Amino acid sequence: GIPWQVYFQRVLSASSATYAQVLSFLAAFGCLVMAVPSVLIGAIGASTDWNQTSYGAIPPKEKDEADMILPIVLQHLCPPFVSFFGLGAVSAAVMSSADSSILSASSMFARNIYQLAFRQSASDREIVWVMRITIFVFGGLATVMALVTGTVYGLWYLSSDLVYVIIFPQLLSVLFVKGTNTYGSVAAYLFGLLLRIGGGEPYLQLPPFIYYPGWTTEQRKHHITGEIEEIVIQKFPFKTVSMLASFLGNLVFSHLAKYLFESGTISHKYDFLDAVVSRHSGEIMDKTTLVTRGNNIGLSEMASVKPRLSVTLAAAFTRRDTLQKETVEEEDEESSPDSSHHDEE
Repeated sequence: GIPWQVYFQRVLSASSATYAQVLSFLAAFGCLVMAVPSVLIGAIGASTDWNQTSYGAIPPKEKDEADMILPIVLQHLCPPFVSFFGLGAVSAAVMSSADSSILSASSMFARNIYQLAFRQSASDREIVWVMRITIFVFGGLATVMALVTGTVYGLWYLSSDLVYVIIFPQLLSVLFVKGTNTYGSVAAYLFGLLLRIGGGEPYLQLPPFIYYPGWTTEQRKHHITGEIEEIVIQKFPFKTVSMLASFLGNLVFSHLAKYLFESGTISHKYDFLDAVVSRHSGEIMDKTTLVTRGNNIGLSEMASVKPRLSVTLAAAFTRRDTLQKETVEEEDEESSPDSSHHDEE
């Protein structure tokens, strides 16, 4: 759960670094505590004799409704008032999570992708309109995906995999690895997404187009048509391999882009993301070379400057308004660069 956007929103909004650390440690134990009710509800649903309830004789697992065990338990195993308030609380929690997810996704796209990567000069009004448009786009896509797929749990499972495969390597690169840039991040994002989606997803009936070693087939019943389908099961740990490949791809593509731009193989004018030339010029200038758009100026070629104190401490801390005009003029002549140049001659 570390790379999740909701976690970073809480950490970045903390009043101090100490509070953010304490919040993170308490949240880790809080996750364990909050997972206990879910485990208990699942255990109750698995051990219940559904033939004695209003649900029916067939258990939810055999109806492929195991992912709906919480509302089923609240509706058929609890009194009506508990079922009413419980289902209302679940609906409110789902709506709150849905709108916060859409808002965070749209704001992250408008700020981190649209403004920082493509339009650095975008105004606040333009960013707000981009957020409004992306809210409708992401909301429509989420609605279509929820209607087409048979399980929301499968969508959540796939999104967790994408966070692990794509976002986690980006987080490691930003916090602990130097030298990565936007070109490497984009290439690693697409590379990790290709490897993960290529393995398929049985929950969403998404067939694979990359068959990893050890794959097998299983027959499952379709949730809508009821037909028997063959599902490809990937036993190879391709998700972890995709994550590692995305991390290594970020390093390789970042250093490759840096080398191509700084060596002149690709002209600086094609650095449309401003991720190599403008970023690394300051680092190089601090070392041995002053980087410009077309020329490299060595520090040895620049004129040497000899530091000296042009004004004495007495002249610097003396109030000139209390001195006579002639004394002030003499001190100005003595402290001027021209007078010192004539004295040296």
